[in-house]
Amino acid sequence: MKKTTFTIIGWLISIGLIVLLATKLDFTSILNGLMRASWGWLVLAAVINIFVIALKAYRWKWLMEPEKKTRFSAIFEATIIGMAGNNVLPARGGDWYKIYLLGKLEGISKTTLASIATLDKLFDGLAILILFGFLSMHSRFPVWVQRGTTVVSIVIVVLLILSVLMLIHHRRTENLRDELGVISRIAKNIGSGMSALASKRLLVLVFTNSIVVCLLQILTIWCCQMAFGRQLDIWIPALVYVAINLALTVPSAPSGVGPFEVAAVLAYTWLGVGKDTAFNIAIMYHAVQFIPVTLIGMIYYFKSGVGSLKSKEVELNQEA
Repeated sequence: MKKTTFTIIGWLISIGLIVLLATKLDFTSILNGLMRASWGWLVLAAVINIFVIALKAYRWKWLMEPEKKTRFSAIFEATIIGMAGNNVLPARGGDWYKIYLLGKLEGISKTTLASIATLDKLFDGLAILILFGFLSMHSRFPVWVQRGTTVVSIVIVVLLILSVLMLIHHRRTENLRDELGVISRIAKNIGSGMSALASKRLLVLVFTNSIVVCLLQILTIWCCQMAFGRQLDIWIPALVYVAINLALTVPSAPSGVGPFEVAAVLAYTWLGVGKDTAFNIAIMYHAVQFIPVTLIGMIYYFKSGVGSLKSKEVELNQEA
């Protein structure tokens, strides 16, 4: 019931924002801008975005390493299927399907994988906050971005503290199982997914990966700007990137449609870019993330199937 309510609220927010945005745009100007776009820049943006997904898969590989050394191919498959799922399923259902796939392929607890997923999001958030802090020294931000970033910062700090506490609990109860209560066992499994926090090598790898992912996403937005002939300062796509990621915390339809475009348009117009051009850049950046990822994810999805998953599971057991 709660999930259905959350989904309905998300759809209503997306529809409301799309309708509101549509009343502010000149669709003839938008169509003309799309016709004049340099599609080579958009193809480059799509290629960079796939490379970003590969880097995210490597980050998961490192985060999972204390639990189990996992094949990159399996993680990439689950990652791109999960991202494709987020593009078409409500309530970020692709994230849960990714956890299901990795649990099936690698035999890891779903609770542990869920905690790894949380840690993965936390490193993404940390990289964006560091970017925000750096940009704040060189430029101003809209008030709604500043306030949103403050809220997200508090959430991330609280979650990091909880993650460390869960890890400590896991290590203290490492040799215990039957003696633990239900809640304590769940906390122990969650803590096992946080084990990468105890490794300096993994922390450096994961943190560096997160910063590079952040910078490449900004480069992707820059390529979309160039497709429409807008040679803007590099801090401008960085601001837009921060704004979009804040907006994606709002409940919405699959793929964040609505909040994604509105956040980008608000950021660009605040910087003096016309609404129609801002919308074209936003929708092409969204398309770069949606179309190739969804198509590739669907190919992997139909290629895997339940039977394929079982055969891979048997193969892994034989190798062990």
